[in-house]
Amino acid sequence: MASSFSSHIDFVLLLLVYFSLSNAQLMRIIFDLERDPSTLQYMIIINQGTPLVQKNIVVDLGGHLPWLSCHKGYNSSLHRPVSCTSPQCSQVNGPGSRCVLNPVTRFIRKGELISDLVTVTSNPDSQVTVDASTRRLAFGCATTGNILSGLAKGAKGVAGLGLLTYTPLLINPKSKEEYFVDVKSIEVHGETVPINKNLLSINKITGVGGTKIDILIPYTTVETSIYKAFTKAYTRWAERFKNANAEVHDFPSITMVSPVAPFTTCFNSSAVPPVTMFLNNKPPRVAFIFPKSVWNISLFDLVRVNDGVDCVGFVDGGSKPKTSIVIGARQIGFLEFDISRSRLGFQEPNLSDE
Repeated sequence: MASSFSSHIDFVLLLLVYFSLSNAQLMRIIFDLERDPSTLQYMIIINQGTPLVQKNIVVDLGGHLPWLSCHKGYNSSLHRPVSCTSPQCSQVNGPGSRCVLNPVTRFIRKGELISDLVTVTSNPDSQVTVDASTRRLAFGCATTGNILSGLAKGAKGVAGLGLLTYTPLLINPKSKEEYFVDVKSIEVHGETVPINKNLLSINKITGVGGTKIDILIPYTTVETSIYKAFTKAYTRWAERFKNANAEVHDFPSITMVSPVAPFTTCFNSSAVPPVTMFLNNKPPRVAFIFPKSVWNISLFDLVRVNDGVDCVGFVDGGSKPKTSIVIGARQIGFLEFDISRSRLGFQEPNLSDE
């Protein structure tokens, strides 16, 4: 029999997404880990499907895709396949990928990417929220019989929690206590924002320029020329969406409305398309582009200022700021500061397909 103990580990990440209390807050889930005595693997319990069924899954901190075994049928009335052109699919291995990996045997087997309802329960003695509300999550569905080989007895799949992407932290010679990163460009729904490249570099003598992380700043604040270019790119995207939508008439017409301070670019919220809608079969993305990685901040780019208005959540920082781009709390989501390796880890947002 597997031994159970209360080794409380703070898992903020689970199955490709966070559980949200609101658009800007994360719910902490504290699991009781169960350790299998023969394999020494750790397992957690989730409730999945319709009706909800309790399942043990092995924790894999280095895995990039959560998956369950579907070999003997998958009995859930609300599960559905994930489209190959969807944001969830692009977060895995790209369109057309039909494989899952057993982290123990390293066997690669046939599978599908599907989504279904999942809920989890936190340890009742942990003084955090006990139940996370049911959410639709994407995961791999392995369709071959031996995919569970080598896993702990009773395990029905693997919880891949290694979902962070990393970029190096930079040192500003005049501000060594702050965290800088090497942003090369900003992308707004397929359009690269035109930016004076000199603004993105840190002056080695004065320390002026570059991009830093500051959780004390509520919204990302950028130099004036960057701000104007960014908001213009966003406005052009809204116009493209409006024109494309006019031909099919399947969504309310998006229009600009009076700005709400401190923002200057706002839209009628009822017509702002959800992030799962996209133009030209391209997933929506507002992102900071690094030399070898991309930080997608979709879901955090807009701010709901009232029931009828969504505003672009960037702020004009003036024409001569000390730092050209200051990434603020609203756009940060979940970050890991790996100081020992001098790198910043970040996670893709929950592009829910609900």
